[in-house]
Amino acid sequence: MDLLNRSRRLSVPIRRCFLQLEGSPKRPGPLAAFVRGRRAVALDLWLLLHAGAAAEPWDVRQPAMSWGRMLAMPETAATEATISRNWSWLEKQGLVRTERDRRIRKVYLLMEDGSGRPYARSSGEGRGFFKLPYEYFTQGWHRKLTLAAKVALLVSLAQAPTFTLPKEHASRWYGISADTLQRGIDELQSEDLLKAWMRSKKAPRARFGFTMERHYRLKAPFARTTSELSDLAEVPW
Repeated sequence: MDLLNRSRRLSVPIRRCFLQLEGSPKRPGPLAAFVRGRRAVALDLWLLLHAGAAAEPWDVRQPAMSWGRMLAMPETAATEATISRNWSWLEKQGLVRTERDRRIRKVYLLMEDGSGRPYARSSGEGRGFFKLPYEYFTQGWHRKLTLAAKVALLVSLAQAPTFTLPKEHASRWYGISADTLQRGIDELQSEDLLKAWMRSKKAPRARFGFTMERHYRLKAPFARTTSELSDLAEVPW
């Protein structure tokens, strides 16, 4: 993709507040609205924008058909209308700002928390961020995965290299149902993107003094690199 080729990065840095807002108690971030609205196209558009808008003023100017082509959509007027509707929806969510530039829509990033504030990159992209490898697009995973699997992938990327995903907290913390998260996890496993295994955990009140807990680790191309390990900490459930 030309948009990715113009960037010097290999992954898309995204603030964790997109998944879960900071504060106590934890609250779902803007990702929940994509699930409620079944907005898979909007999610991929937003992720592409984050990949392309890599420097100030954090914008991308491209025709609607070009966005559709990058998402492997048919080159039709209906695709142009779909792209336009999804940019408008993203604007209502407070995640982007758009303006017309010679009949082409220029799209600007806003902060990932949906507050509508202008986008700003912090000096360091450590614990406050997770990273989506460009292979999500270059290997066509945006076409292969369902919305549930895309959501499970983003949540998994925000965890430590080895992590658990207690699904009973999915709704309260991420605004998605346990069933949606389970479908996404199952799909990632079937696509050989996620490894799962059982591990015993001490539980003094249990009959045998322990319980079994399922653990996960992402596999290539979404596995953590060595340089990322020090920056990642498991998001608490």
